[in-house]
Amino acid sequence: MGVIQTTTKNAIIVEKSVPVAVLPEEETPGGFLFLSNLDQKTVFFVSLVYSFDRSDVNTIDVIKQALSKVLVHNYPLAGRLDKNSQGKLIVDCNKKLGVTFVETSAKCDIKNLGDMRLLDSNVLQKLVTNFGCGSFTVGISLNHCMFDGTSVVNFMNSWAEIARGKPISLFPRHERSVLKSKVPAQTTYASEGFVPASDVSNLTALYEEGQIVHKSFHFNIEKLAILKKMATADGQVTSTCSNFVALAALVWRARSMALKMKPHQLSKLIFGVDFRSKMKPPMPRYIGNAVVGAYCLCTAGELIGEPISSTVGRIKKAMERVNEDYVRSWIDCKDMFESDFLSLSSLGLTSWQRFDYGSTDFGWGKSRDFGIGDLPRTSCLFLTEGSQRNGILVVLGLPLSAMNTLEKLLQLLPCERETPSMRSKARL
Repeated sequence: MGVIQTTTKNAIIVEKSVPVAVLPEEETPGGFLFLSNLDQKTVFFVSLVYSFDRSDVNTIDVIKQALSKVLVHNYPLAGRLDKNSQGKLIVDCNKKLGVTFVETSAKCDIKNLGDMRLLDSNVLQKLVTNFGCGSFTVGISLNHCMFDGTSVVNFMNSWAEIARGKPISLFPRHERSVLKSKVPAQTTYASEGFVPASDVSNLTALYEEGQIVHKSFHFNIEKLAILKKMATADGQVTSTCSNFVALAALVWRARSMALKMKPHQLSKLIFGVDFRSKMKPPMPRYIGNAVVGAYCLCTAGELIGEPISSTVGRIKKAMERVNEDYVRSWIDCKDMFESDFLSLSSLGLTSWQRFDYGSTDFGWGKSRDFGIGDLPRTSCLFLTEGSQRNGILVVLGLPLSAMNTLEKLLQLLPCERETPSMRSKARL
């Protein structure tokens, strides 16, 4: 397991162009776009940056022209958010104001950015940037209410296809009313996932008084194989599990220990499940938010005291509960509960393992790195490591003291040569 400190050592100085509005190349539909409860509760901006090793004098023009073309198919992005008579957010597609495009250039080497996978606010402000070394980055900042992870990767790849002179391979579906809430609401299947956990471990003070640091931890194929063996060793709870499930169990347990949660502290793990394929009929081209949270809830004492195979069993059961009835219940719960239901004892896990973000190619080769902005304090992100997908990168933030403990705990992951007694001491 490699550990990477995710800070940018040097601020970059850039020359920035005057922002311009890029409009769809052709006339697009007007009207108002309905946003589901899943969209309504994700109204915040997400920043992503793709980096590429080479460019030429036409790079910016090609990217800008391709953006105008891809907006024809993704026209709601050129509209503006508004509210209807019920106070619900909608997208006004009559306001065809376009998207803001800024070109920047930097004389420094792209290596000055440090680790590209978790970028500070200074770097995130640099959007489409050319570097003195010949590299370039494409950065976007978008409102999460328009896209989930699957949708944004599809959008980026469509944009890149057009830049290469290719027809887009996926036409987005913008009709979102299929995910309207039920009347009356039905919350039978998912309501427990919205129960907040009281802070009996004084975590609020720890987060407010301590320095929050972000780090990424690399689990290569060998380490993941060892972890899966540990997670299924007794064969009583489960005999198989995925890399995701085994690693989720490890990180949830280790984070709870690093934060020194009291035994009676409720701890929740909640992770996103894409439900496009679980609906009848399936909705694979749906462009909005199509993710619900599967959850596990127990005390920290139960979590840390049980074998990791039991934690794996909890996570697998949570995944199996997600069907169409669960999805409908989750959507209705969004109307009845506060959106901020993740307390500091909770871990919100997002996996981008299945996303082919490394294949994005605007015509100058596939992206070398993919980076995001600062994560919310209860969040953890799983990314594939490298274009060869040779492992999983775990990215999260914690107070400094807890992060130091977490790093030590994760380094206790045993090697093949270690004995069962040594593994039990690790308690992971």
